[in-house]
Amino acid sequence: MNGQGIGDVITWIVLLTLFAYLNREFEIWRMISEIETYIAAFKSIREKAIQCTLNSFKVISLRNEQKVNLKIIEERLRKLIEITFIQPTDLDPYGIVGKLKHLVRTTDKTLELEVKTLIPFANKAEIENMKNLIDATQAINEIYKTVDHIYRIGRKFKSLWILMQLSALLPFITENIKAYESSLEAFSNGYPVGDSVGPIVAAKFIKRYGKDVKVKDVEEDTIMAEIPYKDRTIIVIKAKGPAGVVGRLDDAVEYALSIYKNIKMIITVDAANKLESEESGSISDGFGVAIGGMGIEKFNIEKLATLHRIPLYAVLI
Repeated sequence: MNGQGIGDVITWIVLLTLFAYLNREFEIWRMISEIETYIAAFKSIREKAIQCTLNSFKVISLRNEQKVNLKIIEERLRKLIEITFIQPTDLDPYGIVGKLKHLVRTTDKTLELEVKTLIPFANKAEIENMKNLIDATQAINEIYKTVDHIYRIGRKFKSLWILMQLSALLPFITENIKAYESSLEAFSNGYPVGDSVGPIVAAKFIKRYGKDVKVKDVEEDTIMAEIPYKDRTIIVIKAKGPAGVVGRLDDAVEYALSIYKNIKMIITVDAANKLESEESGSISDGFGVAIGGMGIEKFNIEKLATLHRIPLYAVLI
């Protein structure tokens, strides 16, 4: 091989190396541009959520013919959405559900006090709606900050793999954040959302078959009714409401089991996630406890059912 041939080989190696480098840089630039578009949209949704919450504070104050300082409320709101829920330690998993339940109740009570401090003239339904709005805004803010953090790390180190993974997940994250965005109008106006299907079924059952039945409070924000139905006795338990109040269903089930000694089954009704091929609103049966959330009530009801050997059935809508 003469000198010219060696020079050609070296030239080709340099060109191929340069091409590979430029191709990688171009791919990183393309992904950064794509991710930045998503992040800008997420930030816009976050600001929309904050503004929607502020407007709801204003509407409630006007409805009650009261004046509020929106600037002070906005400052406090921006601090509230940054509140961090610290998961209990799981070094020893035993008893973690009880600790988690305590933390959730503490968080809920604290948020309720915060809302009452900002609008002390609001009624219970308005307070619950504002709590739901703040929760949704917190979730949107957390998603935005997490995505932005991963993006900044990937860009800082020019990591193609971090950016690729984030880019692949963004369509699913977008579906999630848009679901929160669509809930803003529902929460601000007190409209029922998907998970209200369980309480609606329970309420309609009580109304249809238990017209003369007395509904009683059994736990905080939780009611129970004893309904005669086709030679059976149905114990209906539901959250009392209003708005997004979920009650203490696990405590209510424990109370019912202490009163009624011959319970044959526990049936839960709840909304369910649908796959893209499934029709929205379709009904299916299941086994287990159909309750959303962090799993606290689900765990406790499963524990009670196992202890008393009671079958668990579910209706999923």
